[in-house]
Amino acid sequence: MSVNEIATTLGEEQSMISHNLKPLVECKFIESNTVGKKREYSLNIETIEALLRIVKNHAKKHCPKSGKCLVKGD
Repeated sequence: MSVNEIATTLGEEQSMISHNLKPLVECKFIESNTVGKKREYSLNIETIEALLRIVKNHAKKHCPKSGKCLVKGD
């Protein structure tokens, strides 16, 4: 998605979205690609999946619901 698309979807200012995307790109949580005149952003799936596994493991060990709160519908 472009900055404008993200801003519209989230109902936030474009400048705030741009400001917050910069460190996420620098830390490789998201990727940035130029398509024509537009810059598009996407998740770095390898990094995000690893982080989600860590969160799930932590929740299973420490959450009062044994991580079941992370499952949709619980």
